Amino acid sequence: MIKKNYLTGNIVYYAEERLNRPHSRTEAESYKDNREGCPFCPENSHMTPDPVYDDGIIRIVPNLYPFLSEKDGSGCHEVVIDTKNHYENICDYSPEHMYQLLKALKTRSLELEKQSGIKYIQIFKNSGLSAGASLYHSHWQIGAQTIVPPKIEYMLDAAEKFENENGASLFCSREKYIDLYENNFFRLAVPDDGLFTYETHIISKTGRPSLTELENSELEELGDILHRQLNMYRKLDKGLCYNICFFSAPKAMRPAAGFAFFTQLIPRLGNMAGFEFSTGCYINSALPTRSAEILKALLH
Repeated sequence: MIKKNYLTGNIVYYAEERLNRPHSRTEAESYKDNREGCPFCPENSHMTPDPVYDDGIIRIVPNLYPFLSEKDGSGCHEVVIDTKNHYENICDYSPEHMYQLLKALKTRSLELEKQSGIKYIQIFKNSGLSAGASLYHSHWQIGAQTIVPPKIEYMLDAAEKFENENGASLFCSREKYIDLYENNFFRLAVPDDGLFTYETHIISKTGRPSLTELENSELEELGDILHRQLNMYRKLDKGLCYNICFFSAPKAMRPAAGFAFFTQLIPRLGNMAGFEFSTGCYINSALPTRSAEILKALLH
């Protein structure tokens, strides 16, 4: 069920079945070593629904505990199992493995966009207990929604406004972003007004508005820069928990003036608490300029 909070404008998805989803025990080692009961390991594939995508490396299955459901018209929720190896870390994926992962995310997004009523595709990864991952085995999630979230609409409007006022895209700005690294198609940068400590973005330099519009060569370089980004954070803290969010313009809103596909990585170095929940404001424990200095040193 979907509701919009009248007072705040926030969208709320009610999904009672998620209370029943499996959680590894909270002790760190038990969380990691719970392979016997891990539904994402190949030998336990009977514990998940039949895949909607399977290329031999990446497997995508419907989520058994969805927050989006075709039954109530809110969309669909899927899990992307990006490795067969329970203990393999995405930091160690080969370039081919990273490419296969991104190709799978693009391919499935294209398929979901064609489904009736789907208006927005959200791709995200929760890595670690503190980031909301209930299971250790590496995986991503895809939420295909029948609405465009207000946050996405706000970002699209902000990007268009910035371009109209400045004659250039926000995502090309060297003032709004502090560059750490770039390749032919993407920039890795710290947003100058970032919400989270050590937050970084990967931004399309070609201005592609969506993951679904990236060419194969762009997917390869996105994999390269994502790999560099993740290993940079591994040097910062080997056990760091984090979230990765992919942001694309909704299909019906493309081309999107001033907007470019980007990813956001949020290190979980502190949990949101009373101030954030009560005000909607954020507390960032490091100035973006200082974050950029530290992260650039780790990157190189």
